[in-house]
Amino acid sequence: MVSPTHTNKLLAFVHIEKAAGTTFIHILRHNFFLQYMDVRPFFKNSKGLFTHRDFNIAKKMIPSLRCISGHAVTPFSGLEKSCTEIEYITIMRDPVKRYLSQYQHWVEKKKLDYDFEDFLELEDLKNFQTKKYVGTDNLEEAKQLLSKQFKLVGYVEAFDQFLVLLSNYFSDINFDASYRRQNPAHNKISVKALEEKYRERIEENNKVDIALYEFVKNELFPSYIENYGSSFDADVTQFISNNKAFEPPKLKRWIDYLLRKSFITPASGLIRLLNGKPFMGSY
Repeated sequence: MVSPTHTNKLLAFVHIEKAAGTTFIHILRHNFFLQYMDVRPFFKNSKGLFTHRDFNIAKKMIPSLRCISGHAVTPFSGLEKSCTEIEYITIMRDPVKRYLSQYQHWVEKKKLDYDFEDFLELEDLKNFQTKKYVGTDNLEEAKQLLSKQFKLVGYVEAFDQFLVLLSNYFSDINFDASYRRQNPAHNKISVKALEEKYRERIEENNKVDIALYEFVKNELFPSYIENYGSSFDADVTQFISNNKAFEPPKLKRWIDYLLRKSFITPASGLIRLLNGKPFMGSY
């Protein structure tokens, strides 16, 4: 249960595709348990964003809701109309690696028939991470937003460090960031050759994302560590050591699974269908 310090606050995880989100979601489920929900838009005119109207429905489904996550969760969708205190967090990933990983996912998991040349031409996927935060590829706006509106911004390549910072932030609720990696990629397509051949075009497509990622990695994230204190490196080492013996709580996981599969997913899907959206889907 969330302590009084966070009782009136909603933790919102902005889930970037192919950026360790699935593993992190399991951590959130474990800590917030029956007060957590994977969310998606309910209305056709939501335009792929999880809005305050969608949140009002989610709140009716789980009245004690304290934590949400989803690809459609953004800080510019008007959630504050229904929830005045929102704490945003997110995890970025090296833009070149994330871009290639998304192509792998589309072809292998989604079975989409895309040649990489065609993939490179898709405008929506250019500077994808920046657009997820501010709706455009405006670098300065994204820097300001991540600095001022987000409680914590991590990056995949420093995942354990991010978890230690998050545990410290939620120390009042004994946040346990222990994890087992979820949804590991079993890629059949090698992207090494694609990266070598198309590196220049990939970087051009993600030049704003690259600049934002470097800002997070070299300026914003180090500021969190500085505020944490001198024990940070030792705490990270201890966390990594302790995490090796972590065993996910089976009872909690089963209860969470049953709630999602028997109620949340079918109820959400039905509401989406009634409002002209497909039963499944993140957007």
